[in-house]
Amino acid sequence: MKRFGVLVLGVLLAVSAGTAVHYQRQAKISSERLAESMRQVEQLRRLLDSSRIPEPEWEQIGKALKTAEPESLLRSSLLARQDLIPWKGVLGGTMAIPGPDSIWFFAPAWALAYVEDGHIAGYLLFRFRISGNRVTWTLVDQEPL
Repeated sequence: MKRFGVLVLGVLLAVSAGTAVHYQRQAKISSERLAESMRQVEQLRRLLDSSRIPEPEWEQIGKALKTAEPESLLRSSLLARQDLIPWKGVLGGTMAIPGPDSIWFFAPAWALAYVEDGHIAGYLLFRFRISGNRVTWTLVDQEPL
């Protein structure tokens, strides 16, 4: 009976050791797969960063305009300039930029704005210049939809 107990204990020990080795191998394989996935994510991140449209130098613009939120100030400035929209509304509508989310900035000093009156729409490309703490907007191009 004692030998049977030792035999069972030996079998359990062997099974436990085999299981530990198996899980150690699986952990190593999972670790290698994770490392490879992380390398791929980093490659994709670099690719994405290299293909992004560069943004204006917000820090410099903020210093020039004496504001901590230059993007917001520029959006407000452009939203207030209805005179820059070259199209007239139709069917009683008024052409306008619908809101701050309809303005996109890109470097060095460009803005693209979506405009509409509820019936017709288009895009306007602007260049902005900062002199002192003033913003000057110039309409560069327009594309009705």
